[in-house]
Amino acid sequence: MKNNLQNRCKLNGFPESIESDPIVFTIVFPIVFHLYAILLVLVLFLEWSSSLVAAPSKEHSTDSEPKKQSSPTSIGRGVSMRVLWTINDYKVGEGEGSVWSEEEACDMLFKPLDIDDNKITFDGKTCLNVSFVKKEMSAGDYFRKSYRTTPQNLGIEEEEIQVIKTNCDLPGFKEYIRLKDGRLIIHLNGVFFYFSPNVNY
Repeated sequence: MKNNLQNRCKLNGFPESIESDPIVFTIVFPIVFHLYAILLVLVLFLEWSSSLVAAPSKEHSTDSEPKKQSSPTSIGRGVSMRVLWTINDYKVGEGEGSVWSEEEACDMLFKPLDIDDNKITFDGKTCLNVSFVKKEMSAGDYFRKSYRTTPQNLGIEEEEIQVIKTNCDLPGFKEYIRLKDGRLIIHLNGVFFYFSPNVNY
């Protein structure tokens, strides 16, 4: 029996003196086992708590980066990205309604227009708190009734146009036209001015 116990202790890597000392089995091993268990729990707790502390900082860093990228003032020396329109063409109307001459109309070329949700800026003047009412209309009916002309005379091939009415007092912007290709048309002093859209980077 004693030989069996010795062999088993040797196989488990314990020295032979352990079997002769019952204090080792009854006091030392339980203390060591409990200390090992406490250490293991402590290590697991520290890993878990450090992962909780690291998580919010990652969230914070990812939230702050898109805000910087999406900031319009951080692009190109503070120039915001927005759609502007510039007068790139005109057609002097026919008949008595034509107040401006060809020269006066030509002077308007390349003047910029800025429109956003509640503001119109054109020729150095701005309308604030603008409301917009949009309506799809037949191009032929609209130009015939409003200006006694045809879309073909104005170089417009579209059958449907969008007519936009506003409360803005800027000349030409109480009512203007938007074409499907993004161009705008205003009628000012007997002249139809065509604005082409540009992207300002």
